[in-house]
Amino acid sequence: MRLFLLPLLICSLPAFLASLHAEEVNVILIGGQSNATGQGYVRNLPACFKTDERVLLYYSRYLKGTGPAEQLIPLSPASESPDRFGVELSLGTALQKKFPRQKWAIIKHALSGSNLFRQWNPGKNPQDRRGEEYVKFLQTVRGGLEALKKQGYTPVLKAMAWQQGEGDARDIAGEGNSRAYGKNLNNLINRVRADLKAPDLVFVYGSVLPAALPSRFPGRDEVRRGQQETAEKAHAALSVKNAIYIPADDLQLRSMEFRTPYPENRIHLGTHGLLTLGERFAAALERAWGNNH
Repeated sequence: MRLFLLPLLICSLPAFLASLHAEEVNVILIGGQSNATGQGYVRNLPACFKTDERVLLYYSRYLKGTGPAEQLIPLSPASESPDRFGVELSLGTALQKKFPRQKWAIIKHALSGSNLFRQWNPGKNPQDRRGEEYVKFLQTVRGGLEALKKQGYTPVLKAMAWQQGEGDARDIAGEGNSRAYGKNLNNLINRVRADLKAPDLVFVYGSVLPAALPSRFPGRDEVRRGQQETAEKAHAALSVKNAIYIPADDLQLRSMEFRTPYPENRIHLGTHGLLTLGERFAAALERAWGNNH
């Protein structure tokens, strides 16, 4: 029996040794609605911006990009159409520049117009019914992690970038979804960490709706208050450790976009606005990790 087992052990030894030395890759997740899918225009990217294609990208089949969905590809735009992009470009590029000796990957799923109270609702526990976008998000993340492993990497979940809130600020028929935003965001962060077994995952998110548009978004102030109170630095009842709120009201909007087809759009970030937001996310993550990274 021992003689028969010896060849099997010898054959499996190289794979075992390779697994011990598999290269770690730091994984950043992206989720949310239209400002997460991204409304920046590829044609308006400044000539000085160069996407760092050493960063890997895996995005859901519900998005469209310049490469195939649900496959590991070099960092590139992934939005509602191949001519648009989100924070993935500047976030990934900035992190690779800040930490050049490390490997980086981004996994993304987002849906324009989606809300947190229902579509991204993660439930209170794994047995609860979950929103369809949260289910798609988990499927995408797990697919991306598996793809990284198949390529010989050891993925390490490091952070999630979340850009969302407009869908909850609509507060149709006084449903109270805007008032519950902070509570729902708190729950989302905790469930993502629990479901993905990543308790130290840093969660960064930017402020939404810089312009007050009460006829369309009557719950805007409540959503923004919930965003602020969920941040660790707020030291509020809803605050979550390693939750970081990024002010974004000063960023370029789609209405200011070069040759914009939407001159009245004060909801979505434009090309330069998204590039800056991604860089702010990266800077916040660098501070959060500090000397431990």
